[in-house]
Amino acid sequence: MRRVQVLLVVCLFVFSTVAQQSPQIPCNPPPTGVDLALPMNQPDRFAWELFVQVNQKAPPAFQHTITYQGNTFRTNSAVWETWPDDPWTFPQNPNPANPPKWPDAPYTKRLHPKGKGSGLTHTANLAGKGKDFILDTGTSAGEEVHRNRATFDYVIKNNLWYTQGIKAFVAKGAPANFPTDSIEVKGNWVSITENQKSQYHWNYDEQGNLWGLVAMHITSKAIPNWFWATFEWFGNPGRCDYIGCSDCFGFMPSFVPSNTCPSSGTCPPTAVGQVYAEPATMTPGLAALFAKAGYSGDWLGEYGNYRLKGSMTDFTTSTGQPILLGNSVTESSFLQTASCMTCHSRAAVTPNGEIAFGAFGEAPTLPLQAAVPPQYQSQQTTYHGTPDPIWFTRYADQAFPALFVPELTPLAIQMDFVWAIPFQANPVQTTPPPAPKK
Repeated sequence: MRRVQVLLVVCLFVFSTVAQQSPQIPCNPPPTGVDLALPMNQPDRFAWELFVQVNQKAPPAFQHTITYQGNTFRTNSAVWETWPDDPWTFPQNPNPANPPKWPDAPYTKRLHPKGKGSGLTHTANLAGKGKDFILDTGTSAGEEVHRNRATFDYVIKNNLWYTQGIKAFVAKGAPANFPTDSIEVKGNWVSITENQKSQYHWNYDEQGNLWGLVAMHITSKAIPNWFWATFEWFGNPGRCDYIGCSDCFGFMPSFVPSNTCPSSGTCPPTAVGQVYAEPATMTPGLAALFAKAGYSGDWLGEYGNYRLKGSMTDFTTSTGQPILLGNSVTESSFLQTASCMTCHSRAAVTPNGEIAFGAFGEAPTLPLQAAVPPQYQSQQTTYHGTPDPIWFTRYADQAFPALFVPELTPLAIQMDFVWAIPFQANPVQTTPPPAPKK
């Protein structure tokens, strides 16, 4: 009987957790002087500053013309699209004697099928001297991840770009710790038509296919556990579903509640997946950021179509309630319980340099009603809130890990919240010596 009661309590806890949207964090008033702790005190302003910084138009030297089947196309790259992506940083066949170099030529976008790690495989684009991938995953948006010079250099200099190098790094005992100016950007794209260009930041792939940006994650090591922000194209269906949208700086209103849980307390499943048509108005503060960075004309028009979904600086509120943050495109299959920071805290390797955790979350799925759009019908419940110490260390008494009596060997070594290290690194291929002649 007691076991049944325990199971009932657990089930009630799970469903009570996912039924609530992320708590609305109050907007801090702006400081009277220079805010030296901007990422913590004004996270949404800092998120927009990062957005404006990484989305400035790339210099002319990094724009180029594509010719395919007699047609000519001109690229439209932002600065972050010129940074090395995952397959550039983590080559398929790594050679320690020839580490990846920072690119000095324009990038060409190519389509590739699903494969390793993020579900994608890659091949080199020799003609373009670079690789900048937009990836078609079928009905969902394609994805690419890029990192700035500080992040890239740290990965390469510490040999974290191949499996044997990761193992040697871990053996030294020093924790991974990226420099404070590190930035990573994840972008998601969908196919669009020429007459839709003004509604998106757009770009072409090497075959002249036109793509529109629909989602963007930006992470910065400005604070020890990284700063997290996610942006969406304003017309994404379900943009604020389940956890709401919060922006204390860029657009008004500052909070858009989820359609699924209105104040009446009822949560009709048919409300999920709809376009949020709130009367959003750009604030003078954001307009000033765009103007100062030189955004104008079509470039300003493109980027005026994006909204901050939310930013994240801690695992929980001051009362211990888990903070949720997820993107309706990138995290569509686990949006109800998404937490950027908790998810990335599990970016870890074993002492042998192998992937420590093969999944973002391991709780059961939450089957939803058929009236819900397909991407929400089987939501995964993922880890959120404060990380559990037993993920990383085996304790002498697992029943009471709070006693903190660890064994000598850890179970997993954190890679400073960077999933690409355990997911994308490949082993150096060693060729066996030839058999002796008889």
